[in-house]
Amino acid sequence: MIHFPALDHVAIRPIAAYLTPAVLGALLLARCARGNALFALIALPGTLAHELLHFLVGFVTLARPVSLSVWPQRTQGGSYVLGEVLFENLRWWNAAPASLAPMLGYAIAAAVAMMRLRTGYAFSSWDLAVWVALAQLIFAAWPSTVDWRLSLKSWPLLLAAFGALWLHYYSHGLAPG
Repeated sequence: MIHFPALDHVAIRPIAAYLTPAVLGALLLARCARGNALFALIALPGTLAHELLHFLVGFVTLARPVSLSVWPQRTQGGSYVLGEVLFENLRWWNAAPASLAPMLGYAIAAAVAMMRLRTGYAFSSWDLAVWVALAQLIFAAWPSTVDWRLSLKSWPLLLAAFGALWLHYYSHGLAPG
């Protein structure tokens, strides 16, 4: 198991408990995803977060985002593309970070929960608004099929990451058996 000393003081159970309504909301959104105009509008806040994360990480990693669209567009097959960011300089070293950037939504959700719980917890009506917003964020944090496909341009980076994990795993005696 990988150990992160910086997180030793973090109580995972209260964070998970606080995020439970948001995760249930995200699952409800996923269950209701039908590819229709009403759902596209309901999912608009999450789409905005998803595409902004692509845009910001693409900017930081020099992928040079050239356009950002969050308005749902109907495809020829009848489904909807909820949003997109186009990059001018997507290369092997920045494709995975730019393509998988929406996964930062999970860390953002956990950070929001940590901030909410930092002084203890007493239910507030604001929690309902926070859970609705976090449900949108968590629902939109999973990269699309196109995002996953584009991230494969970074196969040398992914190979190096897996190699580093393997080296860490075996050099610390964490191998099975």
